Order: sequence, then C-alpha cells, then structure tokens
Amino acid sequence: MAIPRIAEIGGPSVSTRSRRRHNALRPRARAILPFGLGILLSAFVLVPSAVGDERRPGFYAGIDVGISAATTLRSTRTHHGIPTNCDQWFEPVVIDGQQLPLPADQCQPRELPSSANEFELNGGVLAGIHVGYFGTGPYRFEVEYIHHRRGGDKVDLVVPGDPKQKEFSVREEEIGEFHTNSLFANFYYDFSSFGELALKPFVGVGVGTSRVEFGYSATSIRRGVAALLALDPPRHPDAANKVSRADANVSDWLWGYQLILGVDYALRSGRIVTGKLRYGRMLDEFLDDGHAWRPLRGHESTVEPGGAPVYYGVSVPGPSYWAISIGFKVPL
Repeated sequence: MAIPRIAEIGGPSVSTRSRRRHNALRPRARAILPFGLGILLSAFVLVPSAVGDERRPGFYAGIDVGISAATTLRSTRTHHGIPTNCDQWFEPVVIDGQQLPLPADQCQPRELPSSANEFELNGGVLAGIHVGYFGTGPYRFEVEYIHHRRGGDKVDLVVPGDPKQKEFSVREEEIGEFHTNSLFANFYYDFSSFGELALKPFVGVGVGTSRVEFGYSATSIRRGVAALLALDPPRHPDAANKVSRADANVSDWLWGYQLILGVDYALRSGRIVTGKLRYGRMLDEFLDDGHAWRPLRGHESTVEPGGAPVYYGVSVPGPSYWAISIGFKVPL
C-alpha cells in the first residue's frame, strides 16, 4: 500500500536486531552435576575413621550445600491491552479517511495473543538445613528448609499470529535471578552398609511448599513513522519509537516434591557425612498477575488519561531443577 502523506513525527526507526544474550558460562553450568559427583565421591574416599553400620535412634540436625544444573524455564506473559490505534493518549489525526485514535467505546482492554518463551536458567547454588529422626528400622523422617538461587536469561519475544508483532523493532523479555525458598517433609529408606568403606545408601521423597520469586522485565519498542504508516491498517504516527516496558519482581507459592538419592558415611565422632543427588519439581503453575506497564507506549498504563488500567502477568508451568549437595548430620 502507498504510505499516506503525513508529517514525520519522532526520531529515526530502530533497526531490527537479535537481542538474545549468549552466556559463555552455560557449557560449564551444564557440566556441574558430573563435576559435583566427582567431588562427592572423592570426599567419601578421603574421609577417615568409618564406624560401620552402627547408628543410635534419636533426633539429628544437619546442613547441605550444593550446586544445580542449568535448566529450561518456559514462561508466558499473560496480559490485557489495547490496539495501538485505540490509544486515547494520542492526538486526533486522519489517515486514509479514518480518524485515529478510534472511539473510546471500541477500545476497552482485551486479552491479547501470547506465546511461551524459553529461558535457559544458569546453574546455581543450593543451601539447606534439616532436622530429622532416626528410628530403629530403616525408615526415617526429616523436615528440611532449602534456599535455591539460579541466574536468568534474556531472549527475543515472537508471538505468532499477533497482529501487533510487526509494529516492533525490538521486543524482548528477561528473567532475572531465580530464587526458591522451600519447606519439605522428607521420608527416607536407609539401606544396609556395604563394603569396607561403610557407605550407607538411601532413597527419599519429599513433599512441601515453595516460595518462587524472580525478576521479570520486558521491553517493546515500536518502529518509526514510515514503517507504522506502511502497515495494513496504518498505525497512529504518535506511537512511533515509543517504548512499553515491564519491570516487576514476581512471586507465587507452589506445592511440589523432590526425589532424593544419597549416601551416608558415619564417623567415629558420631557425625555423618552425607551426599545427595536430588530432582525437584513444582506441581502448581506459577502465576503472578496485576502488574502495570511502566510506561505503556510512553505514557501511563491506561487506555486514556484517568481511564481503565492495562495489566500484565507472568505464568510458568511447574519449574523444576537437578542439584547435587554435600553436608553432614549431627546427633542431638
């Protein structure tokens, strides 16, 4: 279509470019688990003074410190919005015989198309404390608190089928540091010791609740005047080069579980060196909604001055992780 004749408003357009950040440390992060396993096995071999299979019933307390592998997080921005030509903040203008912005009664916030984006979370650190009880049999119970922290990622956002996609020169999302604070009730089965090293393997399962928190940000920059007017239908020229930005710390409480495979090594002092390999997963979908854009197309996050607000939210289906840790238990 021919570009309508209208005065140029705003600065030059921003050229299309990839905004994906390549993290050179990711290959190392993916090697965390085998490296950690090597450290764990070396620790057991080098620790002296094994006491064998003896263990007194009673309470114990302990700590764990470990590292986690890089994982993929699928996040979707769920939000409501208004078409660019409905933005009542813009000055009236006539383009190809049509007056913009469109009438306010046609411009209420509506749910917009969305698409899941994949973020490669970096490997991170895990630390926890626990209190448990040794029984006379192979079963034991434990209450555990775990803090888990991993690095985030920045990626381009492409929403197939979204008519607004072609308006943007830049459209990207970023997940910041990913934090999880969890409280689990763990149930273990301890096998008999084997070999001269007196290693006692165990398996366990835990259920509990987690507070998941991370920083979410997104930036959308529209094209220049000529590019917006060349679209079908043409967009309001006041939107040229305008920025919409999301920036919020999002959080949610989720139920989840963890599966644990580990081994104990008892010392003559009564302390027990422990190594664990664990897999954790949240059963609920993460959802934090009701955040306002700051700004939306260069102005407040509303349809019009003093009008209805425009909000967005972030959803993530069941975050998960792999981690390996080493620690110790002390009888109480």
